[in-house]
Amino acid sequence: MARSHRLLRGAAVIGASLLVASCSAMTPIQTAELYNAGDGVRVDVSDDVRVENLMVLTDGEGGEGLVFGALVNDSAQEVLMSVTIGDGGIQLPVLPDGSVLLGSEELVVIPQVPAAPGGMVESVVEVTGYGAFEVLVPVLDGTLPQYEEYLD
Repeated sequence: MARSHRLLRGAAVIGASLLVASCSAMTPIQTAELYNAGDGVRVDVSDDVRVENLMVLTDGEGGEGLVFGALVNDSAQEVLMSVTIGDGGIQLPVLPDGSVLLGSEELVVIPQVPAAPGGMVESVVEVTGYGAFEVLVPVLDGTLPQYEEYLD
């Protein structure tokens, strides 16, 4: 009798282990998923060309704004990229396996931001040979300490 109890308990442990292991087999690994790691948005133009963390910083709707983000080119060819928001924007080449940081390496000013902080503005990202992509970009202010210095 005792032996059958041990066998039954052993079978239960093995069954529970298999059940728990099968749950992880059907659940995607979250660290393998791409996501916006910042406050801005990501625009995937292709597997090799993208815009990361695109956002606008301003004190208020109708005021001047600054565009922040990164233009990234992991391809072997130089690409011409542009970002347009309202009446402002930039167009520039991005070298192969290179990137350009908007807001630090390249200053992009929006004369009048068409939305208040907390809202979204329409933007067009265009890359020669890849087309144009419309995207909603978040508008932020200096409430978060990491952005306060840019709005002084």
